[in-house]
Amino acid sequence: MTEEQRRHVLVVGAQCTAMGVLSRLEEAARSLHSVLTDPALGACAVRTGDHPSLLVSAALKPEDVRNAVREAVCRARDDNAVLVVALLGHGFTAPQQADLYYMVADSTTGSIGSAVHVGQLLTEAVDEPGVEGVVALVDTCHAAGATPDARGIAGGVRAGRTRLSVLTAAAADQAARDMRLTFAVVDVLRQGVTGAGPLVYADAKLTEELRERIVGQVVGRFEYDNDPFAADGLWLARNARSAPGSGGGVVGPAGRQDLEEAVALWRAGTRLPARLTRSALEELHTFARRSEVADAADPVWHDRVTEVVATLLGCCEIVTLLNTVFAEVLTSDLLRAARQLSGLPPEAEGAELLRDIVEYAALRMPKLDESPWKLPARFVAALALLAGENEVDARLREWAWKTGVVTDFNDALAELARRREQGELRLVVSLAGALNDWPDEVDAWLVGGGERLPVHERFRCESADQRGVGRAIGTALKWARGRLPTPEQLVNVDVAAPAHLLASWQPEEDKVGLRRLGVNHTVVVRWSGRMDPMEESAEMNDAARKALRDMAACTSAPVDWIGASVLKDRQRLEQDLETGRYDTAVGLDHHPEALHDVLEQLLPYAPIILWPRPDARPGDERLQAQVERHWQSLPAGFAEAYRKRWSAGHGVCKACLGEVRAVWHDEAWLEFCRPFEQRVVASPEEEL
Repeated sequence: MTEEQRRHVLVVGAQCTAMGVLSRLEEAARSLHSVLTDPALGACAVRTGDHPSLLVSAALKPEDVRNAVREAVCRARDDNAVLVVALLGHGFTAPQQADLYYMVADSTTGSIGSAVHVGQLLTEAVDEPGVEGVVALVDTCHAAGATPDARGIAGGVRAGRTRLSVLTAAAADQAARDMRLTFAVVDVLRQGVTGAGPLVYADAKLTEELRERIVGQVVGRFEYDNDPFAADGLWLARNARSAPGSGGGVVGPAGRQDLEEAVALWRAGTRLPARLTRSALEELHTFARRSEVADAADPVWHDRVTEVVATLLGCCEIVTLLNTVFAEVLTSDLLRAARQLSGLPPEAEGAELLRDIVEYAALRMPKLDESPWKLPARFVAALALLAGENEVDARLREWAWKTGVVTDFNDALAELARRREQGELRLVVSLAGALNDWPDEVDAWLVGGGERLPVHERFRCESADQRGVGRAIGTALKWARGRLPTPEQLVNVDVAAPAHLLASWQPEEDKVGLRRLGVNHTVVVRWSGRMDPMEESAEMNDAARKALRDMAACTSAPVDWIGASVLKDRQRLEQDLETGRYDTAVGLDHHPEALHDVLEQLLPYAPIILWPRPDARPGDERLQAQVERHWQSLPAGFAEAYRKRWSAGHGVCKACLGEVRAVWHDEAWLEFCRPFEQRVVASPEEEL
């Protein structure tokens, strides 16, 4: 494994028959696992198969838990890795004792042999030679009893030369409720910790954050550190709120990886500083350019080191320039929008957005014999367009001239301006009249076509069925194209429909003319209920706007994945919805039989709903990982994923983004819906 991957995780969620079902256990376990395996946060490796990194079941036995932990320990040992272990569920302590026993399916409080001794489990894990340390999270009643005896660790085969951090949900004589610790940890890691630096540790600062969020339980921690030779601190996750300039200095993950590889092959045994500053890069550049150095080392890799360092120094100049030129407008949202407009992949984003995007563009994207500044020039052009200035700043043009990419920069400005205008143009098709089955007619609006207000038209369906709707959409497309001046093209199509159609219909797959609608159009599916002129619509859409703003600050996908156990208790789910528990993005980890009913319940509350296709494997972590990976490109990214799914090579794909369905309400859609919720006049065309 690479240095960035040397972290393993095991999240266990066990139900216990004798103690009653924990309704939010599965949701909590999956949310925690998602955060801990997010490359930008927990950075732990995902495992599937016989020994997965997420183990949630109502039928676990004590040996299942011990074997799962043992397997995770072996993986960490083999990779000299840190292991993160989370135990979620029920726990008890024996009379006159403080040791915690983790309960599984058939455990009872009257038999310690029916449960798992947590302290012993953690002691054995940290005592395994090769394991770089263990971070444990215990969310059970009496959780403080999980902390092992330090003398037991010191007396092990490693003589105590190891590290352990434990977060506990409650005092040894106290109950823990509703998975509060787990959900609080997930929220804190997604939002970040102010002033904590680039990494979040299970330390006093994190404990303080958790105690502010959790009432009625005493959150505690235990720390043991007796390994003076550990390479890194025992961190829980990267800090989503890390201040710019902290962490890796001026060099991000891509740059460090390339530089370490080149230096190692140039001069074996040479180590780079933990934090690469600009002055350190300049010193290395000067050192590498000395002729006598090249004589004593591999000349090919000497040239590669010089090239990488020069590129990284150039990236520093771009970052400084952009921070200066766009000082008043530069935000995370602007950077992400520029990344997407310029065509750079979501992987380009890192802990420090500007630095990591520029670095990725310069090091990962250039083709053979292509200037490393061609793709950064495209990104700079996207920023210049999105910043809203009438004229491109002279300093940006000077940079393009100095780096030899004037033509590339100007070409990008022209192309991206056309693409941006095209992106603002879209056709909205509404099937709101389909009360029970398919509608007799569809409404269409052309948005962004040059008119002051969107133009509206209504089209009759030849038949009140899917075929008739498809033909009506084709007629609407022809109508919209006829209103556009040459050479404008209509690419974006929003299709709004009631829940009963959303549950079974894939509009991008309908044949419209010669091809499927999604072949040449980016189709985004919406819920027509947000267009209803009802009293609750304004409140519902305002709540969605707030949720979208909150989600925009997240570095990872802010999706709450819920399983069958949550959907089974519909009354509890409704209560959670009413109290704001699910008000951002909700993902179903399976395809429920009553999907229509589930969507009816969720759509008024969550602006984004995701679920797998009917033939997807229930609880498939790989689909969730696909959503995490492509989050910043969504919802438009679904269009390309569906096209790939239609290709001949899709048969060998085990899990891809094309297996995920979505109903997506973004800011643009909510603004389109605003006149409906105001209901100032009767007809839609006059309202808009």
